[in-house]
Amino acid sequence: MPPTTSLPSPAQRSASGPSRHNALGRSAGASPRAGWPRPQVYLLSRLVICGVIAAALGPLLLQITNPFLLILDVLFRTYVMFLGTVMAHEGTHGHLGATKASNFWWGRLALLPTMVPFTNFRKTHQLHHAHTNIPDKDPDHFLKPRHALELPLRAIAMPHQWFFWLRRRGRIKRGDVIELVLNYLGIFAVYGTLLALLGPTRLLWGMLPALVLVSILLWYPFAFKTHEGFATGSAESRSHNYYGRLMYWFSLGLSMHRRHHMQPGLTWIELKQYVERAPAGVRQRFLPQRDMQRTRV
Repeated sequence: MPPTTSLPSPAQRSASGPSRHNALGRSAGASPRAGWPRPQVYLLSRLVICGVIAAALGPLLLQITNPFLLILDVLFRTYVMFLGTVMAHEGTHGHLGATKASNFWWGRLALLPTMVPFTNFRKTHQLHHAHTNIPDKDPDHFLKPRHALELPLRAIAMPHQWFFWLRRRGRIKRGDVIELVLNYLGIFAVYGTLLALLGPTRLLWGMLPALVLVSILLWYPFAFKTHEGFATGSAESRSHNYYGRLMYWFSLGLSMHRRHHMQPGLTWIELKQYVERAPAGVRQRFLPQRDMQRTRV
């Protein structure tokens, strides 16, 4: 288990300057308006994680035979699993607790419904922030397709290719392997128990479609579309925000992607103050709009 160390206070992070990052990828930016104290943010996010685990795995105990109800079950748990990935993302930036250990443990729990180990996500996400959109340096550049038909396949493969990306570059250490093994043992223990309780049919049809859909829901609108163009110029030009509170609440702040890249020290609840309505000049469509219309260098 990682050592328990205290992290800098929000005031200390703000004093460190906009380009300084701590071990969990935090950086200081413009100070947000006074809002939720950090302990309350930690509690709120942890309650979300507890709800995610209960809502993603609990319904599997129901033997659903009606096809319509089965579809609703899969769609509901897909969205709940997506919220778990958002909370795990908070953990990579140290927003789930005041220590590394608390962020690592809550991050692992948040990803339990998606069967993804937190270790790989934590390591690659810090590199994603440090080298956004730069080929061979940004692990998430894998998502950029050569053909549009590749996108769903790349979205599904995304979290699993991280290990091989890291290993090819010598970034997997002995401690990481031990952590990965223990993380997978925990995942296998949980789903092995569910397999014994539910049987293979319910577990397979309950999990496989949801795992495919949550990959597409996370990586297409909130990774590919928020980095569309894969610009490598100014930091501001490398990512995009979605307009409106609907996308903010749907994604618990993941829609504010540029703001997050510019100020990763902001928690998801603090990003709410930066949400913008679509300007009058932006053509309204059925799909949510991004602020790509702005002129940037």
